[in-house]
Amino acid sequence: MANFKYDQGKTLSDNLDAFEEWKSQGDWKPANNGTEVPFLTRAGITLLYCYQPRSGKHGYLNVGTDIILSYDEALNYLCA
Repeated sequence: MANFKYDQGKTLSDNLDAFEEWKSQGDWKPANNGTEVPFLTRAGITLLYCYQPRSGKHGYLNVGTDIILSYDEALNYLCA
């Protein structure tokens, strides 16, 4: 999960539990043991390939917006 989304259909307690689960996933780190560097895509967006150790997920950090993108989301910028 890149960003926590408050679900208005749930109770505050359920949302707080979901937030704690989201926080427990840990920080995103540059992938490949920290050796990844930001790169400019064809669309002019700067991305950084990242890894979240606790969840085992990989994603791309949009350096301009500070939002983690999935591979499918980043593909829009990579192949533009």
